[in-house]
Amino acid sequence: MPERRVDDAAMAELFKPERTDKGLLVSIVGFDGSGKTTQIERVAEAIRATGREVVETRQPTDWYRELPQVRVFHDQGGSVEAAYILALLAAADRRRHVMEVIDPALERGAVVLCDRYIYATLGVLVHRGVDFRFLATINQGIPRPDHAFYLRLPTDQLLRRLHERDGGKLQFEERSAERIESITRTYEELGAELVHIDGTATREEVTESILRHMRNG
Repeated sequence: MPERRVDDAAMAELFKPERTDKGLLVSIVGFDGSGKTTQIERVAEAIRATGREVVETRQPTDWYRELPQVRVFHDQGGSVEAAYILALLAAADRRRHVMEVIDPALERGAVVLCDRYIYATLGVLVHRGVDFRFLATINQGIPRPDHAFYLRLPTDQLLRRLHERDGGKLQFEERSAERIESITRTYEELGAELVHIDGTATREEVTESILRHMRNG
């Protein structure tokens, strides 16, 4: 059996001990093609219909995504050393984003819907060889989501969606079932941190499942 990569003790110390804001932080994580963007839009629409402010955002932000070394890494792969450098850049990006976008929105009492958040960083960079405890340490003190959802798809269906959508423009991790399953393994090891949602269901069913979990806590 493969060695467990997620360190539960480090995970327990990742998030700030408590939140005093009146907002709601929700993360939706999954591979490109899993329906994250669609679900964030649909969930946001449903919540706005109740009269509550909703902030739709994503991590990593465009600042990180557009860095040349990040684009090369995700397109062509890279060394473990390069992965550690990207981990530091992603942590800095996350810290700024939390300070400038997420925290102020939560203090206003808004619902923040965040595409990916910390979970995608953990999935991809642990797969690339970065130590989980290192990632937890450099991201320590970020707010814990009230709800975190993982849109789960079988690898073969995910690959089919990716090829239909992006064709020959797939990122390095997306070109291999083995790499996808390695990242998925980290999501699985996160256990109760993520609520798994059946990504093969209809978009209406997925939205209702997310909203139901949010209503029921």
